Amino acid sequence: MFGDGKLCACKPISEEDLASFIANCVLSEDLVNKILPIGGPGNALTPLEQGEMLFKLVGKEPKFLKVPIQIMDFAIGVLDFLVKVFPSLEDAAEFGKIGRYYAAESMLVWDPKTGEYDAESTPSYGKDTLEEFFKRVLEEGMAGQELGEQAIF
Repeated sequence: MFGDGKLCACKPISEEDLASFIANCVLSEDLVNKILPIGGPGNALTPLEQGEMLFKLVGKEPKFLKVPIQIMDFAIGVLDFLVKVFPSLEDAAEFGKIGRYYAAESMLVWDPKTGEYDAESTPSYGKDTLEEFFKRVLEEGMAGQELGEQAIF
């Protein structure tokens, strides 16, 4: 994980809950053509908290590899330089920038008054929690989670 694992936070939302939210938006005139914040049920979770949750579920002592976020900055710089010589690396450079953003920026409502992300202002929607998802995966495996053509790796 990057930094101390607390650089960012989010309110994970399941595919089913997100699909339900989107369907409700399509069916509600007052929600059409708007940018709407959304998060799953429960508290906002940092990568550290997500990892601790998973270790607890498997009954193991937490072990994390923590690396400085600046490693991403270095990799992006190298890729940006290499793109000048090898244009085929442009997608990799852009992917690095996107990854850097999501590694450090919370997916929560931004409060312009405080200049911080605000978990309390981020709406929660749905019923499926990340912990329930982790439990289901540990019991049943990852069937149904295949990304197909959307897979990056």
